[in-house]
Amino acid sequence: MGSLPQRQHECAFALSELGSVTSMQPRIDILAVDDNPTDLLFFSRAASHTCLNIRLQTLDAGQEAIDYLSAKGEYSDRSKYPLPDVIVLDLKMPEVNGFDFLAWRKPSVLFSAIPVVILSGSNEPDDLKRIFELGANKHIVKPADLDGWEKVVREIWDFVTEGTGFIQPKGSQTAVAP
Repeated sequence: MGSLPQRQHECAFALSELGSVTSMQPRIDILAVDDNPTDLLFFSRAASHTCLNIRLQTLDAGQEAIDYLSAKGEYSDRSKYPLPDVIVLDLKMPEVNGFDFLAWRKPSVLFSAIPVVILSGSNEPDDLKRIFELGANKHIVKPADLDGWEKVVREIWDFVTEGTGFIQPKGSQTAVAP
């Protein structure tokens, strides 16, 4: 893996070589919520390395994600903090954890229409049952190595854009949990 600025330059060059084709590539807005700064850094670097058109906003707490979606406080400017196309959520966080966030989101017509991908170290059957009951759309186990993070980003990209020439309009569901 090259340095992040070098990789960004390589992506920019590759995209400029494609010319107008890149204007057809959708952009997805991802809100990633995880209390582990290392995991957020790996996710961010992987997103950059994919050369996919991703706008990534990272937060480190479940309550912060609630404030972001509710446009409270510093997140009140929707031009700066738009509603995401997908939320990538860790389960095991202090205070407002992933389960609490899902329970808060579930009754809202607006927020429950935004797909949630659980990215967690947990693969426990009880946790999986509970996240889908609370309205999560997909579960991915956190990768064990650096190369796995790029695969995770691509899997999330495919999940959000699957079956469409462009991402679906805000508020539409892209997948149904099993």
